[in-house]
Amino acid sequence: SSEYLAEDDSTPLLATCIFFVGLETIFMGLLYTSRYFGDRKKSNWWMIILMTNGYLVCMGKLTLGILMVEIGGAGRHLATLPSHTIENTLRLQTALQIICPLTTSMTKLAVLCLFHQILGQTSRTYSLVIKTTFILVLAILIAQCLIPFINCRPFAYTWDMTLHGHCSISALVLWRYLSIPNIVTTFVLISIPLPALYKLKISRAMKVGLSLVFIVCGFGVVAAIMRFYSFLEVQDFHDITFEVVKPLCWTAAESGIYLVAGVMPMLRPLAKRV
Repeated sequence: SSEYLAEDDSTPLLATCIFFVGLETIFMGLLYTSRYFGDRKKSNWWMIILMTNGYLVCMGKLTLGILMVEIGGAGRHLATLPSHTIENTLRLQTALQIICPLTTSMTKLAVLCLFHQILGQTSRTYSLVIKTTFILVLAILIAQCLIPFINCRPFAYTWDMTLHGHCSISALVLWRYLSIPNIVTTFVLISIPLPALYKLKISRAMKVGLSLVFIVCGFGVVAAIMRFYSFLEVQDFHDITFEVVKPLCWTAAESGIYLVAGVMPMLRPLAKRV
């Protein structure tokens, strides 16, 4: 029908990507400003380097989300698009499968570096738990980045179905279930400092600040779960350009929320100055 041909649901994805480009850039600016006012000798440079890399890959993912709309036809029905636009969609989707694990894991690795600086010195148990979680997150990151490269043979078959080849796992299954390890590691990450916070005698202002950080992390978990659920709602990818909009909105939100939560504990010097 003419209504079907004219339907365009791209606005939510475009708006989400643009919003998080601005939000993440603002918080990274606050991070660098806070480091300027703080004691540079006490700065956790590994945390800052990892958070900066996390910001860069997040910008890459958001750029891919915008390109999905601009040249990939996201929000439009597949049947209404020319073949070169469909190929663009599949190429961009492949790039997203590679970059998405980086966006969530880089921020978690940065937060674990901060935890080790603060809590790792308090006991050997804390140090061991933090290091083990760091290795686990890093292993998941490497595995999730490699899977898109080894899943289809030849690799170009991922976006060019005219080639003679095959994929071991369907794209929809990859999108659905590769997010589960991220949800699990997020719960582990949040639970690490809880026993120490319960025992520490800290000011009310500090407790409020830490509570805000955990609330933001909670929103990140919700976004991760909603991302998983939205991919479960997709029956197949026969209309991929139309069906992928809602899941990609939650994908963009998840990494953006993690980045904001990761930056917040580092803003204390700036908060003192203000």
